Formats: sequence, C-alpha cells, structure tokens
Amino acid sequence: MILGIILLLLALPFSSMVTETLTAQTEPIKEVKEGDVIFQTSLSQQSPLIQMATRSKISHCGIIVIKDGKPYVLETLKTLVITPLDKFIARGENGKYWVKRSNKENVKIKYESYLGIPYDLAFKFDNDKFYCSELIYDIYKNQLGIELCKPKKVSDYLILGLSNLPQLEKVMEKREITKEQYVVAPVDIFESDYLEDVKQ
Repeated sequence: MILGIILLLLALPFSSMVTETLTAQTEPIKEVKEGDVIFQTSLSQQSPLIQMATRSKISHCGIIVIKDGKPYVLETLKTLVITPLDKFIARGENGKYWVKRSNKENVKIKYESYLGIPYDLAFKFDNDKFYCSELIYDIYKNQLGIELCKPKKVSDYLILGLSNLPQLEKVMEKREITKEQYVVAPVDIFESDYLEDVKQ
C-alpha cells in the first residue's frame, strides 16, 4: 500500500515539493557528544511521504549516546535500538547527515529503558510507542527540560493535495492516524531554536 503511494508521488516534480536547500555532512565529525541529534534522509518506504508532507529532505533522526566510549545512535527501527554511528550514517541517502547540539553541558541520556519499545506506526503521543522525532522530543522534554518545538496537527502537514489521495487516507485509516492528532516531524526538531549546527 505505502509503496503504491510512493510510486504515485514520485511521478510528481519532487523538487517543487521540497523547498529548503541544506548542506549535509559527508565526512565524519571529529567529535560528537551525548545528546547530539543526528538527522538524515532515510531510504525507508515512508521517507518520500515524510519529505513531501513536510517539504524537507529531513526524514529520520536519532540521538547520540556514548556506550563504552563509542558513539551510538538511539533510534526507532522496528523497535528502539542503539546503532553504531558509522552504520547509522551509511544507511542514509548518499551517506549524508546533519548534526545539531544544545547548549546543555555534560548531557547524559538515560536510554536503556527505551530499548525494545515498538515503533509507533500511528504517530501518537502517550501510547507507549515512539517514532523517531517523538523519541527526540520526549527525551529532551522529560530528561533535559527542553521542549524543542510545539507539536502540530497532522492536517498542518497535508499540503500539496496529499490529504485528498484515497491511498493515503487508507494508510492513515489503517494506522489509526487522524488529521486532528498532534505530531512532531523530524524537520520540526531540526529547526528548533534550542539546537545549533555541529560542523567537523
């Protein structure tokens, strides 16, 4: 079902839908810190939908945690996992990525309790599941005391006629996603005033 939607949407002029021009990293950053947020253009099936709905190349994100002195990314796949940083980067489109950092000092993320939690296909708050940007929003708000952005209604993202696609409506119905529910998108986290670019 999702693949059919993607094929339909890819027939549209994608460049006219994604308005921002972003300069991504392709070389390793010399030093990442715990709590840094890393973004990429995912190659998942739903990535084109996210990009088109949010008009952004940013479609996936995770948060850096340090384990045994090495950087990992806490992220949402089928469940919440920690992925070695280099593997996370390699999995994105053309190995490109962006890193943002808050001004908090000595950040330590309590990530163990998140591991194994299922991915949230319904994109809902308070259902004991998470999608990628919700995870970042939750950690920053509840562990670091920072609300990175204000949640928006799904209908705020359904631009360019996407809300009128019967296929998309079926996916939303199947996943129990409503146009009135509140969500946070990866680009909302990316554009937060509380995060600054990290360059190599």
